[in-house]
Amino acid sequence: MTDAGAVFAVLAESHPVRRAAFDHNFEELIAAMTYDGTDFLVAEDGGTVIGYAVAARVLSLSANGPVSRLLELVVAAAHRKQGVGGRLVDAIVARARRSGAVEVAVAASGARAYFERRGFVARATYLTLPLI
Repeated sequence: MTDAGAVFAVLAESHPVRRAAFDHNFEELIAAMTYDGTDFLVAEDGGTVIGYAVAARVLSLSANGPVSRLLELVVAAAHRKQGVGGRLVDAIVARARRSGAVEVAVAASGARAYFERRGFVARATYLTLPLI
């Protein structure tokens, strides 16, 4: 299993995450991988975590089948623009295909062009309602 501290370090570089919440949610994420359609993939370089991706499959009536939602794609600053993110996205797409998903969706407000270059097409605006 991946060390939570190493994943936290990569995430904390670019996101204002609280350690206590992360630790709780990391445990939940690892547990979810054993019983549902959650994927948590880690990229390493020489045994050091340099990025990760989280996706979850959900059944969608409007999409005519399961949809894999890419929820997080995070790469350490020192390893960006080296293809790490692309390899993680490719792995998420491959897992989605193998599981029978009909599409992969991502909310990509800050990285729209990146995902469009990878073949993603814009279909909707993604809004959130903060609850905390």
